[in-house]
Amino acid sequence: MAQITMVWIEEGCITCDACEETAPDVFHVQDDSCFIRPEVRLDGGFNTNEDSKSGLSGSLGADLFDDIIDAAEGCPVDVIKYATDEDGVSAEATDSAENTTAAADTGSSVGAGSAEDSPDGVVGGEDTSDAGGMEIPSELLEGDRQVMILVGSQSGNCESLADMTAKLAGLGHLNAEIKLMDSATIDDFSAHSRLLIICSTWGEGEMPDNAQTLWDATVASKVDLSGLNFTVCALGDTTYEFYCQSGKDWDSRLEEMGARRVYERVDCDVDYEPAWKSWVANALGSLASIDEVGNFYENMVGPFSEMIIPSKKAATIASAAGVVQPEISVSVKIFRYDPVLSEQGWDTYACTVPGHLSIAQLLTSIQETQDGSLSFRPSGVLSGISVNGRPILADSCRVVDFVCGDSDSLTMSIEPLPGHDVIRDLVVATDSYENRRLSAKSWARTADRVGHRTMQGVVMGTMDTTTSIMLHGVAAMSSPQLAQSWSDSLPYDGRYLGPAVCAQLWRRYLDPRSSEKARNEIIKTLESEGGLWNETDLAAIGRHGAEGHALANTLYECRAELLRLNKFTGKHGRHVKWFSRTVKMFGDVNETILPAMVSGPFGMIANGRQVLRMMTGFTRTGGPMLRDKQALFMPPASIGKMPPLMKLPARNHHEVVAIFNELDKRF
Repeated sequence: MAQITMVWIEEGCITCDACEETAPDVFHVQDDSCFIRPEVRLDGGFNTNEDSKSGLSGSLGADLFDDIIDAAEGCPVDVIKYATDEDGVSAEATDSAENTTAAADTGSSVGAGSAEDSPDGVVGGEDTSDAGGMEIPSELLEGDRQVMILVGSQSGNCESLADMTAKLAGLGHLNAEIKLMDSATIDDFSAHSRLLIICSTWGEGEMPDNAQTLWDATVASKVDLSGLNFTVCALGDTTYEFYCQSGKDWDSRLEEMGARRVYERVDCDVDYEPAWKSWVANALGSLASIDEVGNFYENMVGPFSEMIIPSKKAATIASAAGVVQPEISVSVKIFRYDPVLSEQGWDTYACTVPGHLSIAQLLTSIQETQDGSLSFRPSGVLSGISVNGRPILADSCRVVDFVCGDSDSLTMSIEPLPGHDVIRDLVVATDSYENRRLSAKSWARTADRVGHRTMQGVVMGTMDTTTSIMLHGVAAMSSPQLAQSWSDSLPYDGRYLGPAVCAQLWRRYLDPRSSEKARNEIIKTLESEGGLWNETDLAAIGRHGAEGHALANTLYECRAELLRLNKFTGKHGRHVKWFSRTVKMFGDVNETILPAMVSGPFGMIANGRQVLRMMTGFTRTGGPMLRDKQALFMPPASIGKMPPLMKLPARNHHEVVAIFNELDKRF
């Protein structure tokens, strides 16, 4: 079993806390850098471990293997490095500088060299003044390099992103200034040539409390902002009707006032970090490519972006999702659809790629080297595809985890997400999800707000931490579209809302801010035709990893509440009630009386033929001799043993009764 022999932090750490959150036993973030904890090091030191390269003590290199790799992968500036025993570096020899150098020469560290915020501009040992093979014009290294980061935040998420963005800005030779919107004025727009807005949305498309005054002034202003270059990062929640509306408003208003959008706005869902990471390097790279007088050096956007956060393409071999894997040869079968010709089929590509590449990187490689017409979404919540019949996000899973067959003939099959209309090749439309969400009205419909008035006279909403955490966890999905595809029923049931929409409705029902009218409508929607009872098998959803398991549990809880509210009436309620009652009465399920109790007298009459067959109790096999002979002159009711008409309680039946009395007093 492979283990990590040493881990260290190179210069350029932006103290974002991501590594400590992932591996708190190994990393501790200080004001200026991240330190390796002394309890995991052989030398007991407490620093970045970059100089001494002390090894890890005992079996910690194996015990903490996954945590360290996840931390290295998640580092936005790629300064976490490590060596493994597979690199030929022993833990006993790691205190030697010579051995350390040898380990580095064998490629023991994972990730490309990262930028250092230093006058020399060193990136992974190379001079950044020649970024990506291109010399940076002196105009982009001198004069005004100020960028204002304007923050509109309700809960603090935008502020944390602003802090990380400001630290990354220095890697692109920018001087970042963070300003909360309640301390900014309209004059700040004219005083800067570079502006980056990070803003969340509150309630039904409203500005955060600290942004409202500045927004009102901006709407009323007629100032010409033609000298301002900007880009916007919007935070929101797709379960709300006016998703990321505040960020959209800022984006359109600044454009109306003459400002130049240098990079497209990004709309981030509840899980905002992946979208922010893909946006921030290009956004800062674009702003860094503007000189003091406003000239835009478009050809420098890429090099500056690489300096800030190296792209996946540049760090393919040492990227991430874990350990670097050897190259594998795989035959990839991909579904193709041409909307112009209305033709569909399959193409097969022979590929030799490192096993650690993501599926998205594999598809990118095919697109760049074999077929430029291949269409897919490479990243984000809409990058869902089906690989070997399993719905996944293309940028979150590795090639090595999905190849099948023997070592001489590895294969992989890739097709669009089920339950969605195909636009082209692997790209699917989101209409089906959006239309279902709109029909269900799964966004917040609140009652009159009761809030807390601050000293500044601003009313802020209040919610206890326990409730807030519960609401965020109820419908926590990295991709609602992906969650929809986990359903076995949705592709065949056009009326069914789908598991993602049902979970969002359930969250709104549990939200104490929802009005009573909205809660009643939600229950009616969940119980109606097309609601949660249309899902045939929640266990199938639970088989899709941790997210699938959590979603299935959420929907189980929702079903239980629906049964309770209806006092176990109706077809579903009676089935649960009498299933439990027969277990309590007999020690196991009484299949003879269960259909009668669930269907009721009228239902039994409507199914008289089946009832008659059950009452005869014959079977083809496994029954008494007389019943076996009946099969010769009567049509068979079923295959297999019919339950006896008279059932005796199971052995130790009193223990079953005691369990029911203790746990569930309904029955």
